[in-house]
Amino acid sequence: MPISGKSYNFGEANIDKAPAEHGVYVLYGGSPIIYIGQASGENVTIQSRLQSHHRGDEGPCSKRATTYRREVAEAADLREHELIEEYKEQHNGALPPCNIQPAT
Repeated sequence: MPISGKSYNFGEANIDKAPAEHGVYVLYGGSPIIYIGQASGENVTIQSRLQSHHRGDEGPCSKRATTYRREVAEAADLREHELIEEYKEQHNGALPPCNIQPAT
């Protein structure tokens, strides 16, 4: 099932209003999904993760997002896995471009 909820502009004003709770989020670069992520763990919230991406702490790829959707979820890791698997089914096994780790 796709992520529920409204689409928000990936700007500071909207990000600062994001829930300070665990959950998942999807970043879009225009229309396509560029990143699927989760917020779980001590002091890690949807808001803090979005702020990190917006600052560029997660690299230049996700910083270029234009909009996002978010969903509060206690089992964020399981929900993230579900969203990634759904994406891969629709894209011949490929991950969203910003979920791909660069080779080291």
